[in-house]
Amino acid sequence: MTPSSKGSVFNHSHGSLVALFVLAIVIAGCSKLKTDKRTPAGSQTSTSSPTSTADGAAKPTTWETTATSLNSSDVHLFTLDCPPGGAFHSVWGSDIYTADSSICTAAVHSGLITFEQGGPVTIELRKGRNFYGASERNGVRTSAYGSWPLSFVFETANTDAVVRAAEDATTILWNTSATTFGFNNGETLKLICPASGKESSVWGTDIYTLDSSICTAAVHAGKIQLDSGGSVTIERRPGEANYKGSLRNGITSKDYEHYDSSFIVK
Repeated sequence: MTPSSKGSVFNHSHGSLVALFVLAIVIAGCSKLKTDKRTPAGSQTSTSSPTSTADGAAKPTTWETTATSLNSSDVHLFTLDCPPGGAFHSVWGSDIYTADSSICTAAVHSGLITFEQGGPVTIELRKGRNFYGASERNGVRTSAYGSWPLSFVFETANTDAVVRAAEDATTILWNTSATTFGFNNGETLKLICPASGKESSVWGTDIYTLDSSICTAAVHAGKIQLDSGGSVTIERRPGEANYKGSLRNGITSKDYEHYDSSFIVK
């Protein structure tokens, strides 16, 4: 059996970073290959640039609008008015979002507005990250993702504190695997598993296949518990010839044959 037989997630290769807004223009016209190999809703929006109006009021937008449509060489802040009666559109990240995420849906996730009422929000475009987390908040479940060249955050009274916390440790879901993130052997990631976890598949003992659930592996390794979650650090390792499953801390991991990459929970 090969890693592909277990549905490993395809990651984008790391490209060199160039000017933020040049990249925003480029990716606005290009499809983004996500883990489900579909183009995210809203990633090919109009090339018009919705911004705040001349009098400072928020400019009306749509729930499909993403930050990739905000093409500007000298503006970092954009104030938009999400209409009432909104619908869910794809979002990648948690507190720091990929630029091709739905701005209005991300605002619901952040607790700034609701689908029913909508409302004005202000975003700030920022440089991209090597990986983006995922979480479930306010009825919106976001997805994790690897490297993406442009991000946005919401401008609020505590923006700096929120961003610092997200940069220090990235929140993930219990079904998130390490294949989501593009990092190299020997590199570590600091992540947060939410409370009230649900067990997901794990292969190996102490050394786990890269496509194992990170949070479930952390419970198996005795680092956190399902009910309380917590902070975990993983380190990427080379692949193993085989992986032996075991029962530990209420989690049963599975045997597996050769897999190209591994991780340990530190």
